[in-house]
Amino acid sequence: MKILKFTILIIGLITFKINAFSQEKGSVVIKGENIYLDSLIDKNIEINKQKKTIEGFRIQLFSGNERNNANNIKTKFLRLYREQKAYITYQQPYFKIRVGDFRTKLEAKIFYNKIKVDFEECIIISDKINLPKL
Repeated sequence: MKILKFTILIIGLITFKINAFSQEKGSVVIKGENIYLDSLIDKNIEINKQKKTIEGFRIQLFSGNERNNANNIKTKFLRLYREQKAYITYQQPYFKIRVGDFRTKLEAKIFYNKIKVDFEECIIISDKINLPKL
């Protein structure tokens, strides 16, 4: 019985060593020119240069079909919070007022807690935001 256990142990160690040795010898060889890959990388770089927006978060203050209400809420917001940007969009049949360019939901939540006293019906939404200025 002891001889059988010892033999299984030796076979296991040899198998482990062979497996480890074979993994050390591996290599990747790329044959030919990488013209296709290089062109894809260049195209991706060009697309990223043209993008003006990224995925982020905004706070929506208003959604309704009255343009005057939308303009009044935007004006009120800009009077109270001059450091933030406000955006008015029209998605038929609704005017929407969204504010801020927050990269994370945490940033949006911090500002949301600050403005929810003045704008009770505001909500955090995911949206395309403007790239931050460097």
